[in-house]
Amino acid sequence: RLVFDAPREMEWGVSKPGMWSGDHFRFTRDMHGDEEYVGVGNVQVTVLAPATLADIERMVRIANAEKNIAIRQYQKSIETDQGGIEDITAILKDPSKNVNNEDMSGSAKDIEDIKKQITDTETSIANLQKDWHPMELGLPDSLGYAGGPTLYAFLLRDGRAYKFMSTGGAGEPRFEERERAFLAMLKRFEVRKLNEIPKTPGVCIPYGFIPDDGRGHFHTQVSLRYADRPGVIYTLGTAVVGERGKPDPESALLKATARAAAGVLSGAMAAGREAKSIGPRSATIGALPAHQGGVSMNVADPGKPPVRSYSVYTGFPGRVHSRVLPAITVDMRSFTREQEPTLQDNPPPIEESLERLDALLKSIRLRPTEPVMPELTEAMRPGPAK
Repeated sequence: RLVFDAPREMEWGVSKPGMWSGDHFRFTRDMHGDEEYVGVGNVQVTVLAPATLADIERMVRIANAEKNIAIRQYQKSIETDQGGIEDITAILKDPSKNVNNEDMSGSAKDIEDIKKQITDTETSIANLQKDWHPMELGLPDSLGYAGGPTLYAFLLRDGRAYKFMSTGGAGEPRFEERERAFLAMLKRFEVRKLNEIPKTPGVCIPYGFIPDDGRGHFHTQVSLRYADRPGVIYTLGTAVVGERGKPDPESALLKATARAAAGVLSGAMAAGREAKSIGPRSATIGALPAHQGGVSMNVADPGKPPVRSYSVYTGFPGRVHSRVLPAITVDMRSFTREQEPTLQDNPPPIEESLERLDALLKSIRLRPTEPVMPELTEAMRPGPAK
């Protein structure tokens, strides 16, 4: 649905296997895009690299460890409750042990209540043992795990691990329905080369593609950067507006205005350090009208060579409930050597990064699909005869 030209020298911000439990597509723990997320329907996807079969085996062990931790907590609760029964029983047998002169008239009921609580806790342990377990996915080089209402899948493809997670909750289908949809999605999943553009409807993720019928919900925010400018991160976002918590279209203008206003506030609060607002102003993402706003600031100490830190937000608001015209955002952020010690250099001048941002924005376009998206097919149908 959405295409942009990624130069060969750009790289995606995939996670490392040790950070699998988060939903972030990071370059490092301290240097990454803001609120990065890939959601296809109710499934969250994370890509990790480099990875081996041992990594996805470890991921399943970590998921299972959460069950063991919960069971141990329940067992401690049972031990505490049993100790309470023993204390009450001891006082009833020997009133001299009631050093605090507690009222023991309701002791029989207290014991029954504690016993019921123990029974309920034992039921919770049994449910954990039943509902938390490995699952067979029927796919090569893959491992699955059911963690109560949460379904996990870990696929190893071309040296990368793909983690899929489906969570339950209010408004979500029953577990059985989610499980069927989850397994069907995994079977549709395809590995995708970096610059490969699918022709069919579906959602692209870093190094992957999930075909669909053109009617599903999606919400993605993933980052990339130029290899020769590793301290400048570009986070691309797209989502169906008005569904699953996505803000109203007006948020693009508000965000651009707020980002530009930060320049004024930063200059007033940073001991006279030079700060410059960028916009708010009109922009385009491909051929689509967008809002842009940002701030650039010299963060170097007085008397030191200037070090520029900047962030620029560009957003197309999208159309409510439209998969053909989703919201599109590009958020450019810079990181200094002080923020990220692994960097060899501070960010380049903002003029250079703005040129690259503009090139990226111009390259973004909507892509045709085969078959045509249902939304377009329905729009092209002739109306009733008059």
